[in-house]
Amino acid sequence: MVNIFIDPHAEEKTLWVQAKRGVLAILRVQPAQDLLESLMRPVTEKDELLWEEVLETEMENEMRQIPRRQPSAIATDSAYRLEDIRL
Repeated sequence: MVNIFIDPHAEEKTLWVQAKRGVLAILRVQPAQDLLESLMRPVTEKDELLWEEVLETEMENEMRQIPRRQPSAIATDSAYRLEDIRL
């Protein structure tokens, strides 16, 4: 039997990481002295174009990180592949 540890805070951690990535993306498009100033600044057409570039880059990075699963050549070692136990 395989014992897999499931992090009870995994969903919370995922949301936290997504929030941080969102804030960093905003700061890339609208840099300012602090986050409040960045969020309160009016959005320009240039900002919109930069935002689209940020989103495209993020999607490309996510597509590169999707693990490509290959069938195991030997059935007995398939239970121990790293891809099967990643969270």
